[in-house]
Amino acid sequence: MELYLVRHGETESNLERRYQGWTESPLSDNGIRQAEQTGFFLAGEGIELLYCSDLKRAVNTAKVIGSSCGVQPEISPLLREINFGKWEGLTFNEIEAAWGKDISLWLDDPFRRSAPEGETLGQVCSRMYTFLENLDSTIPEGARIAAVSHGGSIRALLFRVLNLDNASFWDIKIDNASVSLIQKENGRFKVAYYNRTQHLESGNYSEEIIDAD
Repeated sequence: MELYLVRHGETESNLERRYQGWTESPLSDNGIRQAEQTGFFLAGEGIELLYCSDLKRAVNTAKVIGSSCGVQPEISPLLREINFGKWEGLTFNEIEAAWGKDISLWLDDPFRRSAPEGETLGQVCSRMYTFLENLDSTIPEGARIAAVSHGGSIRALLFRVLNLDNASFWDIKIDNASVSLIQKENGRFKVAYYNRTQHLESGNYSEEIIDAD
């Protein structure tokens, strides 16, 4: 099995650097273009199945990708972004001004702490890994699948598969419309690469290769 994880295209809230979480925000013009370019890339990879978060920015990105790949996206709430609770729609500076102590505690231990009325990263890791395990138990061996999700959620799944220490979580970068590839070989999942953006801008190549050893 090969799972291509795609972050949705750029949104208006991304441009304003706001914490989106489960709050809806439309794709920007650039985000639509990014979705089109990602669709062309994935069509060349021979994608057979396509999943997406139920948040509109992921659904709309998936529809564009599906048009290029000739597949219809299937919605899964498991692929949602982390729920930021009362911090949603705010910038970091706005959050810091109102919840300075709380956001400091969250940044120190996001796996056990959450935004007020939000989710912990531990919870996001669990539901994203559940999505991966469900695929593994139902999808034919060797299938090529794409899943459109969100920056925090994709980072959480990569973190889990790579079995990193908690402090390394913030080292994983996931850009808008980037592609990350998880493969299953010899009975185990591995990350082949993450944050591939070559398909977006020929002059702005970025890809993190994981050493299989």
